[in-house]
Amino acid sequence: AKKLDGVTASSVNLATEKLNISYDPGLVKVSDIKRAVEKAGYKAVDEETAVDTDRERKEKEVKMLWQRFIISVIFTIPLLYVSMGHMLGLPLPDILHPHMHPLNFALIQVVLVIPSMIAGYKFYTVGFASLWRRSPNMDSLIAISTSAAFLYGIYAIIEMIHGNTEYVNNLYFESAGVIITLIMLGKYLEAVTKGKTSDAIKKLMGLAPKTAIIIKDGKEIVGKSLVAVGAGTSGPDRAIKD
Repeated sequence: AKKLDGVTASSVNLATEKLNISYDPGLVKVSDIKRAVEKAGYKAVDEETAVDTDRERKEKEVKMLWQRFIISVIFTIPLLYVSMGHMLGLPLPDILHPHMHPLNFALIQVVLVIPSMIAGYKFYTVGFASLWRRSPNMDSLIAISTSAAFLYGIYAIIEMIHGNTEYVNNLYFESAGVIITLIMLGKYLEAVTKGKTSDAIKKLMGLAPKTAIIIKDGKEIVGKSLVAVGAGTSGPDRAIKD
């Protein structure tokens, strides 16, 4: 958003998921700012709307991340078994053994890694989009590393089809699957933690007194409290002398 003409300053609070922007209404519109935020892979909503839908949005996000993580785990575990099991002496069908049928060994790994990459598709949509705008982030790193592992594996399969079976030792499909699975688990745990933190902050804000008694010239006046939450403000009211 800082790159937009008319935006003088912007700051993001990752804990509260809020973006504060100073801008010149004559040079840039709010709709332009929202589009810039959405191009960065995020969704911008007005604060009033965000308050009403925040809990529901976070619950959906956590549920979605968990479902995608489970899908990735289901395919990554057999992928690890096929790719690494024979090194540990674990039984593997002859039709999938790298020394007997190297092409089958590689192709089954492709089949198993693709669902994990689909489950983590946001790493690619957000990561490559950020890279294209020359503002790479963590998703960009994940997208580049897993794509490189996958594409090199495809190259190795093409070489094996032409008879260069030594490429069977240069497959890294399991690396892509494991990276996506672990990062997705991390994002799930992060979403759960942020949801709990947000709820705790809202509860603390709810402890602030709604009204205050102001003593002015010996008279008590009840008004809206401007006292921030802090030590000694947990009660419903607080007297303020003027």
